[in-house]
Amino acid sequence: MLREDPWEMIDTMQSMFISSLNPDGTPHSSYAPFVRQEQHFFIAISRIAKHARNLLTHPQVSILFIEDESKSANILARKRVSFDALAEAVARDTVAFETAMTHFETRFGEMAQIYRTMKDFQLFRIQPMRGRAVFGFGQAYDYVDGRFGNVAVGSGHRT
Repeated sequence: MLREDPWEMIDTMQSMFISSLNPDGTPHSSYAPFVRQEQHFFIAISRIAKHARNLLTHPQVSILFIEDESKSANILARKRVSFDALAEAVARDTVAFETAMTHFETRFGEMAQIYRTMKDFQLFRIQPMRGRAVFGFGQAYDYVDGRFGNVAVGSGHRT
């Protein structure tokens, strides 16, 4: 049984950390504002940005949502949710694009209209494949088959 809802924690955040693969296979980390629709995330980033080019070439991505350091009860055990995911470019002339843009404008206000007007911005749908939510020591939950459940801890922490 989950003590906290990972989706509720994610919904309090406005941006995600993104780790993508450079053309040579080395990792690149950045961040992007997001909107969530059920278990999918949408980000809109300029094709000029390195991570946009990476996602267009290598759709494998790791995303991270992590508690603000200043709000953490224990810096050694910050609450976090991470996913291994696949990124898919969303065409501008689709219902998915219009729906996501409306969500961006509702969530972030007038400034989000830049995603519609600046043609270099690319919308990506991020589909989590597997992941983990950690809410403290001994409070980790795997994301498998579209849901969070208890982690098989094995022998646990050692001292």
